[in-house]
Amino acid sequence: MRPPARRLALLALLAGSLAFALVSEDTKEEVKQSQNLEKGGLSRKNDIDLKRIVFVIQSQSNSFHAKRAEQLKENILQQAVDLTQEWFLGKALHDEESTIIHHYAFSENPTIFKYPDFAAGWALSIPLVNKLTKRLKSDSLKSDFTIDLKHEIALYIWDKGGGPSLTAVPEFCTDGVGPSCATRFHSALPLCAGATCHVSTTCQGNPVKKEYIFVAVKTCKKFHDERIPIVKQTWEAQAGLIEYYSDSAEGSIPTVDLGIPNTDRGHCGKTFAILERFLNHSRDKIPWLVIVDDDTLISISRLQHLLSCYDSSEPVFLGERYGYGLGTGGYSYVTGGGGMVFSREAIRRLLASKCRCYSNDAPDDMVLGMCFSGLGIPVTHSPLFHQARPVDYPKDYLAHQVPISFHKHWNTDPVKVYFTWLAPSEKDRARQETQARFKEEL
Repeated sequence: MRPPARRLALLALLAGSLAFALVSEDTKEEVKQSQNLEKGGLSRKNDIDLKRIVFVIQSQSNSFHAKRAEQLKENILQQAVDLTQEWFLGKALHDEESTIIHHYAFSENPTIFKYPDFAAGWALSIPLVNKLTKRLKSDSLKSDFTIDLKHEIALYIWDKGGGPSLTAVPEFCTDGVGPSCATRFHSALPLCAGATCHVSTTCQGNPVKKEYIFVAVKTCKKFHDERIPIVKQTWEAQAGLIEYYSDSAEGSIPTVDLGIPNTDRGHCGKTFAILERFLNHSRDKIPWLVIVDDDTLISISRLQHLLSCYDSSEPVFLGERYGYGLGTGGYSYVTGGGGMVFSREAIRRLLASKCRCYSNDAPDDMVLGMCFSGLGIPVTHSPLFHQARPVDYPKDYLAHQVPISFHKHWNTDPVKVYFTWLAPSEKDRARQETQARFKEEL
């Protein structure tokens, strides 16, 4: 069996014999970074020899991410040619999207533990790589669940204060581009038009039509009065096609009774019933299905932009990825609260298999992850989906995102959360109006 993606990535990062830098896929936009450094008056006389650096590009096996990883590899190689120096390109992984640590690199002298963030890159020195490699062989990762990879890796390296902490490296840039930036993290939503984009430009194209996205809301009778009104006050109007699935039919909402008794947890039976209904009864062969909880807040307009990067004829299972037992041959899964996105082809392959719930109250997201893993269909991760509330994340982390979803109404004002974080902005509306006028002129 192939090692799980996250463990494979960690092993690859720790197994090298040279110092290496992990670079974000978004550095593809910095094709002429070395020239910019020179124009900015920075000297290269103290630069490290490129032959002493290994670049590890993390990607995912979905065609869109694999293509972007290949573009980044070509970009880095071209920069090396431009610098007229020989160098060594390290192993490129195509199992993970580039998920990297914001503004920090690991140092040799620990002070305090610092919580890392995703962004433009991270680097480890050779002594630290050798130390971690030895430790990993004798002290493997023991956590059953992998929830926040960046935090878990940093804790492992920090080793309860016995290892190094994070050291700020401002050259790993997350805001704008300057002459001292070695990398840059691009936080805008992609707009990819069938995953067609170029190394030196942002992706161009149109968002997926909202009529191509079917939204299924899981609910139950006891939450009809409490949660459904929140959906209707916030994001329901964005959805072109939406149905509410419950254990009780109520015409005023309306809800659809799937004939599955409500369960206090898991909801696997209900989720598979939704998948069956979508595949066999949804009209016009709609290419995308999104399943959310009744306390999920989501931006359909941003989802339309994100899905422009993916080919619905491929088996796509998209959302915020968690892991179960990855250190011992487990599997990744999309956590349900943040929203689960399926292409029709992914659902077709799933239901054609014999993989089903072992009980109605089995955890639906984990069963789906196990099923897709057995079918060889990888989870596609997007950090823009969130299993928790905005207050549950570091401010710096969210500052570099255009989030698509948040989950849970507990101890928050969900309407305020939606209009603060997810409601279409004036810029979004202006873009949509411009696109509409352009189509009318054509």
